[in-house]
Amino acid sequence: MPFILLSINAVFANEPVFKQKYIIDTDCATDDFRAINLLLSRPEIEISAFIASDGTLETTEGASRLKGLLKEWNKDSIPVLCNYSKADVNPKWKAFNQHIKWAETQTVDSCEDFSPYIEKTLDAAEEKEYTFICLGSLSSVAELMDKYPLFTAKVRNIVWYNSSVFPREGFNYDCNPFAADKVLDAEKIRVDIISNTSQHELIFDQELFHLAQESGTHLARTLTSFHRQPEVNALLNDNHFIFMDELVAAYIFCPGLFNMTIKLPYISIRYNTSYNTQAIKEMERDLITGNYTSERNIVFNAFPSRRELYNYDVRLMMDSAIAKHGHEEWKACVITDEFHGHLGIFSIVGAKMGILAREYFNVEHDHLSVKSYAGITPPYSCMNDGIQVSTGATLGQGTISVSSDSISRPEAIFTHDDISIKIRLKDEYLKIINKDINEGIVKFGLEDEGYWKLVRQAALRYWLEWDRNEIFEINTVTNWNIN
Repeated sequence: MPFILLSINAVFANEPVFKQKYIIDTDCATDDFRAINLLLSRPEIEISAFIASDGTLETTEGASRLKGLLKEWNKDSIPVLCNYSKADVNPKWKAFNQHIKWAETQTVDSCEDFSPYIEKTLDAAEEKEYTFICLGSLSSVAELMDKYPLFTAKVRNIVWYNSSVFPREGFNYDCNPFAADKVLDAEKIRVDIISNTSQHELIFDQELFHLAQESGTHLARTLTSFHRQPEVNALLNDNHFIFMDELVAAYIFCPGLFNMTIKLPYISIRYNTSYNTQAIKEMERDLITGNYTSERNIVFNAFPSRRELYNYDVRLMMDSAIAKHGHEEWKACVITDEFHGHLGIFSIVGAKMGILAREYFNVEHDHLSVKSYAGITPPYSCMNDGIQVSTGATLGQGTISVSSDSISRPEAIFTHDDISIKIRLKDEYLKIINKDINEGIVKFGLEDEGYWKLVRQAALRYWLEWDRNEIFEINTVTNWNIN
């Protein structure tokens, strides 16, 4: 147990924050079109280059469509490069895609070879500054890994769409199995494989098309123009356009919506076993209408009550959490998470504990003094933030203090008008938390964002499911002096 606790402390103290640049490799299928438009619509996504690869379209055909689309977005300064390696398959939908327009045609007879340009770009980059998004085969990545020794140092990860949840089968794997095997066997770089696991649950359908027609965003206009083409609209009416590469864009925007796993011994490969279908649908709608936001606000003019202002995984449990625990706890947990800097387990416990203490004494904010035994070292110390927010007893006002006991624990003493109570998290709930945290460490290792997704998911679950009237013990404290 001491070793595990040390590991937990290290992780809680060093939550990773990544700012990435992107290089997008595409074979220019219709789902690539939608994915690329979603990514182009977001100013926080910095795309340094596109690579047109053979697959659904010939390389120069794909480059032509990319150049036309970038001009439509007024982003034609982004270079379009070419990988002239031939794919091993000739898809049956190739003829269809050859007749579909992405935007005004930009004729391309030839374009710059991708490899020298990418090598020069990565030379000038910081370590782990880039993410490769692969919407087709892995041939470009495999070639770069062969030619450029620093590739794995400059690229943080590869996000690859494949039609199968099993990494070594599926259309994009079959396009170049040799290249895919080379990348998947490398072990020096992480590969996040995104697949559609829900078949027809996620579709670009008539509902989304009509929403795009009614919306005024640039993304809506490009999607409307594309899907109005008679050949495309006929397939739209048949619910043909199942989300595929669009899921890669969803993963880039909100990776926490995807349940990723690792299959030993390939620790550098992770793939999704499922995802939050409803949340991805809402994200797509918000992107089309312009309601999507990547901002993470800390100070509110008025406490937000509109669902679309919350992150997708939070909004799905919002109504249930408020109905079950009340608006006061909802506000306390929301502000705690903003204040704390991430959605944490013990910070949620602290928020619930503070609300329970106020209810016990029937007081509003700023009427309690608190002595916390959660210590000053994570993870238990995170509880202090929740207590401060929910009670109004803050370090700044001098109404909360932290015990110097050598053993920290999730409990605190609350005092009002010379009456004191001790509230502690019951052992059975503490065991659940420790089990979830330890499993995350074993599965993902220290300081991996996969661990933080697990923490977030667990915290959301505890937030919704745990009743503050059930998870704590309350005992009166006699002859207590808060000082």
